[in-house]
Amino acid sequence: MALCKTLYYIIALCLGVNAKMNCDPSPMKTMKFSITSRRNLTGHWIAQVQLEHAGGDKETGPWDVDIEHTTTTCQGIETVDLKTTVIAPPAKSILTAGPEGYYLVPGLGYYKLHTDMKTWEEALIACEADGAHLLIINSDQEAKALEIFWDASPKLLNGGSNNWAFVGFHDRYKEGQYLTIFNQSLVSSGYVKWYPGYPQGGEQKCGIAIRKSNVFANIRCNATIPFFCELEL
Repeated sequence: MALCKTLYYIIALCLGVNAKMNCDPSPMKTMKFSITSRRNLTGHWIAQVQLEHAGGDKETGPWDVDIEHTTTTCQGIETVDLKTTVIAPPAKSILTAGPEGYYLVPGLGYYKLHTDMKTWEEALIACEADGAHLLIINSDQEAKALEIFWDASPKLLNGGSNNWAFVGFHDRYKEGQYLTIFNQSLVSSGYVKWYPGYPQGGEQKCGIAIRKSNVFANIRCNATIPFFCELEL
């Protein structure tokens, strides 16, 4: 009997080594993967897979193992084909410190969630003073990446207005016509997801991002709440 085992192992491991650096080695992480196939008493082939690994503090979930088990017979020879995929969970996002309290989200830009309360106009000026601008979310990826800023801001753990922050759009020129701070339509930004029941009409409104999910809502521009600034790459 021929036994074919094909393993597709999806893990990227990057190691940087500098012989001139005098530093303690990082703790070694180990992983053991084994797969076996056997025929039971009823004549059926059974595949078993075992994965043992020592994760680090960046692990965010379990490792997934998917196995496909097929058998074929050719000229009296039975072949067992085992195809296995092992998927490691993504590492936690690690923010790199940037200028003036900003943090880098790789591939997107530098961001800062200001916890001091300002009106939308004051927030606009504060971001510009940093050489940045009020945040404009351009994609689901960017909205998802910004969730970590809420977790990293203990001052925003209470309820009320601390559950949202000003971002860079408004309808100050014409009610219901939402523009970014660059006078482009909000739709053209590539990301428009409203919280249920929003946008609300009435007096001039400015855009906010709701805590964690970073979907949009609108409130009075003269309200005082936290705000997001963005410094592009």
